[in-house]
Amino acid sequence: MENLGTLRLRSDLSLGSSIGHAILWIILTIVTAGLALFVYPYYKFRFILGNTSVLDSQDKRVGRLSCDVDLPSIIGNIVIWIVLTIITLGFAYFFYANKVLTYCISHTKVVKD
Repeated sequence: MENLGTLRLRSDLSLGSSIGHAILWIILTIVTAGLALFVYPYYKFRFILGNTSVLDSQDKRVGRLSCDVDLPSIIGNIVIWIVLTIITLGFAYFFYANKVLTYCISHTKVVKD
């Protein structure tokens, strides 16, 4: 990947894997009485980014995105945003989604196949 030229991104997500991911998180949300909703956005964006290919100008796959987000690395952020969401009666959650995406993108790199 020395000569980057014009690169594009392509999502490799299938409908089946998206449905499976959604069902898993619905179950986790029910089991945790909604607390999984604070973890879900991180794993949703990691799931999407992790299923994204990097293509060169001839549409040949030259790499993929790898999002290095896991529970230990985000637990501090989650606790802060849970407290803010409670204090603001839920309004902070609207800003939380944007901060999560920013965090995930900042922890994503292109890896060679």
